[in-house]
Amino acid sequence: MKDLYNEKIKVLAERNGWSLPHAKGYVDGETSRRRGMAPSVYAQVGIDDYCLGFRAGYYVRKNQTPLSPSNPAAPSGTAQNDASKGARDR
Repeated sequence: MKDLYNEKIKVLAERNGWSLPHAKGYVDGETSRRRGMAPSVYAQVGIDDYCLGFRAGYYVRKNQTPLSPSNPAAPSGTAQNDASKGARDR
């Protein structure tokens, strides 16, 4: 079971370009969330790679949508550029 844990960490790190501590934190955070465990104070406020990964795995967004050219998640920004241009002209 430990081998599967270590393999998952390595795969996540390689696939996402993360450091090994970040990937380890992600897996630990995901596991803690699934088990209903509260994160430690260290994991909540730490700024190292492990803590950043832990929070990413623990606090998952419920409405994740994949980014693709046919389904952009964010506006293109052209309306925002037009609005700021109008504000400068005033």
